[in-house]
Amino acid sequence: MKNILITGASGMLGATLVNNLKYKFNVYATSNSKQLDYNIKYMRFNLKSLCFKSLLKWSKPEIIIHCGALTDGLYCATNPDEAFSVNGESMQKIINASDKKVKIIYISTDAVFPSSLSMANEKDQTNPESVYGKSKEMGEKLLLKSKRDYIILRTTIVGKNINSSKNGFVEWIIESVLNKQKVKLFSDVLFNPISIWSFSNEIEFLLKSDKFYNNIFHLSGIDKTTKYDFGVNLINEMNLDVNYITKSKISEFKNRSKRSNDQTMDCSKYINLTKRTLPTLSETIKSIKTNYYV
Repeated sequence: MKNILITGASGMLGATLVNNLKYKFNVYATSNSKQLDYNIKYMRFNLKSLCFKSLLKWSKPEIIIHCGALTDGLYCATNPDEAFSVNGESMQKIINASDKKVKIIYISTDAVFPSSLSMANEKDQTNPESVYGKSKEMGEKLLLKSKRDYIILRTTIVGKNINSSKNGFVEWIIESVLNKQKVKLFSDVLFNPISIWSFSNEIEFLLKSDKFYNNIFHLSGIDKTTKYDFGVNLINEMNLDVNYITKSKISEFKNRSKRSNDQTMDCSKYINLTKRTLPTLSETIKSIKTNYYV
């Protein structure tokens, strides 16, 4: 089995990838958290470290899936040096410390694009407006200059973190409604999310072949929706009280980092090249319901 190193193993995506791939590949996992509660080969490691050689010597990877990142936009905006260190400079450290034959899959974001774009495709010029987006763009550019075999995946994921100490967008919506608390969701922000379980399945597909390397792919759901409509559909699917979901506008929130009103991405390149079928919004919502209480 191939040796695969997954960074960010305590995060929502990293935890799901480790859990899904550990029986199919020889998975090594790392994050800045204490030992995780699932049975894996694990090393605690800070991506701000100056030396990555110990991590690479321990894992001896053939493929690195780099999903470790600071994703909180406001935190990144107020801690830019840390954001660039973790989200951008860590890529160069991985490149420097690993063998030239090691392939790298980098998880990026729609935030590398400016507000003016809708359904951005891979040929569109990146021009991030936030520290978070700029730090992820740095990681992309460093990988592109490295002459390594790479796949850059820009995505918008939703789901649930296996690591119970961390909560995300979906958990916040569901748990707030269960606790009879009002949830304000943007009716003026568009995105086309994919569940972490579907996204993980696509990465597993990509790992089985070498022919898709040296590509940037947009990998998300095929339907766009507002954050508000997403919340309404999710709560209806979960058979909870939808009256707790209320409309708001992104412009009403002053204490936030810069974020585009249109975060949608065109996934045609990925679909056409791989011949894969990406999920509809309804399928993404159903995937969350299926996996949420597992």
